[in-house]
Amino acid sequence: MKALDAIDRKLIALLQDNARLSTVALAKAVGLSRSTVQERLQRLESAGVIAQYTVRLGSNGDPLQAWLWLRYADGFSCDDVMPLLTELPQVQQCYSVAGEIDLLVLVQAETPGALADLRERIAGFKGVDDVTTVPVLRTMLDRR
Repeated sequence: MKALDAIDRKLIALLQDNARLSTVALAKAVGLSRSTVQERLQRLESAGVIAQYTVRLGSNGDPLQAWLWLRYADGFSCDDVMPLLTELPQVQQCYSVAGEIDLLVLVQAETPGALADLRERIAGFKGVDDVTTVPVLRTMLDRR
């Protein structure tokens, strides 16, 4: 299978948010025709990338995960940074927290290089002062 492109990742992210989205809604969200989106979904299913419509990513190599600990620049807040993060399909979860950091962001990437690029992109967002990257080595418990 060819590598996933940005549209494939966006489709997967949309389905992870709501696996019941119609093909028409998906097509509108990514700016493609319904038939093109349907073909892409069939390709993702055939390749095992989408294993079920609970949506679970297939084991075509486990993706890398990392927690990014973000600190806002002075005068900025969650309201400034979250719209930028929601546009990135690699962003899986975000938690606003109190303490030394302001935002916990769980991200997923295909390769270490892609993770580094994503981290640099987020570090460059207006309103982000500092990013610490904590890679996930192994999931020990997941009750979701």
